[in-house]
Amino acid sequence: MSPKKLRVWFKPTLGTLFARYFLITMLVELLIIIGFGFLVTKLYETSDQSSRVHFMNGTVALIQDRLLQQPPQRWDAELTSLSSRFSYPLRLVDQPPADIAKDAVPLLRQSKPYLDSDNQLLYVTMPGDKRLLALGPLDVQSSESTWISEDIQVLLIWMVLSGSTLGTLLYFILRPLWTDLLEVRRTAEAFAEGDFSARARSATSRLFAPLPLAFNSMAERLERQMETRQALSHAIAHEIRTPIARLRFGLTMLEEEEDQAEWQRYRDGMERDLYELEDLINTSMELSKLKRSEVPLHLETINLFDWFDDLIDIVTPLKPANLALTLDCPHEDGAFDRKLMYIATRNLLLNAFKYAQSQVRMKVYHQGAQLIIEVDDDGCGIPQEDCDKVFEPFLRLDRSRDRATGGHGLGLSFVRLIAEHHHGQASAGASDLGGARFRIIIAQPSLPPQ
Repeated sequence: MSPKKLRVWFKPTLGTLFARYFLITMLVELLIIIGFGFLVTKLYETSDQSSRVHFMNGTVALIQDRLLQQPPQRWDAELTSLSSRFSYPLRLVDQPPADIAKDAVPLLRQSKPYLDSDNQLLYVTMPGDKRLLALGPLDVQSSESTWISEDIQVLLIWMVLSGSTLGTLLYFILRPLWTDLLEVRRTAEAFAEGDFSARARSATSRLFAPLPLAFNSMAERLERQMETRQALSHAIAHEIRTPIARLRFGLTMLEEEEDQAEWQRYRDGMERDLYELEDLINTSMELSKLKRSEVPLHLETINLFDWFDDLIDIVTPLKPANLALTLDCPHEDGAFDRKLMYIATRNLLLNAFKYAQSQVRMKVYHQGAQLIIEVDDDGCGIPQEDCDKVFEPFLRLDRSRDRATGGHGLGLSFVRLIAEHHHGQASAGASDLGGARFRIIIAQPSLPPQ
């Protein structure tokens, strides 16, 4: 039998679930009843015996008076005559049984009655005689009674009535819970089989109401992650085709080229393609790690002006000669991860260099407990409907640029991920310089609001 068939075979049903909980409930109820009865018996055993002895005092006194009116030789005959008028036997005994003598003798010596609760026998001393008057057993079963005692009958009736009531309540309580569980299980099985759009319906029971909500929330996150990874995988595969095709073309040309200078040119081109391929793979892996939050965040308190001034010095050789790069940054402290923030801000500046006509401006300032970094350019700008799309991996809004200037389209994706890694956000919009403005907003947990 296959594992799938085994799972179907062992799936519980509402009937088995109901039977299991019903039997457990009835067993617990029976144990409670027995325990309660035992506790009550023990608690009221002494008072019950005292009450019964007190209740029998009048009967005992009448029997003693009747016997004392006769000589002791006639007492047995008189008791035989009186027994027919009572529902329990009357007789004279020489002494109590050995198993109760230890408790009974002290009381009888004081002319006090003794009740043998186990056998329901009442022992009373007779004035002027060594013999004891024994009455009982006081609880005598009727000869017409069945083999089931009255207590057992009451217990059985109680179990039937309470069992049917509890069973009905238990069924109507379990039914909506079971329906909700089946719905979540069905959705989970569909999700596991590849239907990532499967969602569970809202629960009908209050107890399980959070369960489908939590499952649907998890399913939505997983679906988004799967779509992102699938899109990223397809984009990487598409990007890899170009350097591979150029490598294949270069190999073909190397085999046919006889001129040493041309041969060296093709070889250098293939080497650049290999570097590009390696860079694409490494960058894609880093992007995936950031998406999975596998890159640790090391926050440091940094002087903003010194750090961003060094950044400007580093990227200045990479900008076109006709561009003016300015920095507006206060002499204040900020908190962020040096390595990750360097990648994000460098990518923003390099992106601005590609589009700016004559000016790029970086502005850094605090706003409450947030640090805001803005990069403006005076280029062609970004259409409003594309402001959010520019952060998607491998997306190039300007199709006219080749890869020599356009890169892989991952730079702005890193910017957004790094901002989110700092518990912030990244956005794009219009700049007062006429081009685009990219903004990073990150929280400053270690700094008070300014």
